[in-house]
Amino acid sequence: MNISKPSQHMKSLCKELGPEYRITVIDLSQVIYRDFGNGFDLEISGVNTLSLRKRATLYLWHDKNRMIKIVKSVPQEEIGKWAEWLRQKAESIKPEDFDRYGYLKNEKRTIFFEDGADAS
Repeated sequence: MNISKPSQHMKSLCKELGPEYRITVIDLSQVIYRDFGNGFDLEISGVNTLSLRKRATLYLWHDKNRMIKIVKSVPQEEIGKWAEWLRQKAESIKPEDFDRYGYLKNEKRTIFFEDGADAS
């Protein structure tokens, strides 16, 4: 299987996000990744492109195997805000916030940027 190399745009975005972020391969795709060091990590996909108009999807993972939050269709210029929002979200989650299956109780798992969601 041939995996494309990271685009210059992806490299620039990763650098802009900060030294905690790195480019790695997940599910045969180049993504931007950050391990928060508290059992949560962030995957940013859809940015290995030359187009600044392509929208990204951000995934918040728990224990590297449970996707607990997805933010879809994030414009390139909003990725940093949403990455920070997900980091803060991960820091605020307590064990009692999970249901017996490991998902967050009483929360929508997927957020769509087009629906007017705000990361502030």
